[in-house]
Amino acid sequence: MSAQKPPSSNGLLYLAVGVLCLAALLGFYFVQLNAQVDRQREEAAERLALCRHMETVVEVSAARRAELQQTCKQLSEQ
Repeated sequence: MSAQKPPSSNGLLYLAVGVLCLAALLGFYFVQLNAQVDRQREEAAERLALCRHMETVVEVSAARRAELQQTCKQLSEQ
């Protein structure tokens, strides 16, 4: 009688492939998330620069100037 070889288990291989796929998906997700945050940061910086430019250029009443300064302050805190 010849000894039969036990069937090889591919469970570890499937686990490794699954972990690699999950890592790739998470990597893609975080790259997209980082790109979105970078775009938002750039837009906020542009809005803040425009707001500060408006503060210095535009002649406005005291009430309007206070409102504009408050808006710029809120933008700079973001």
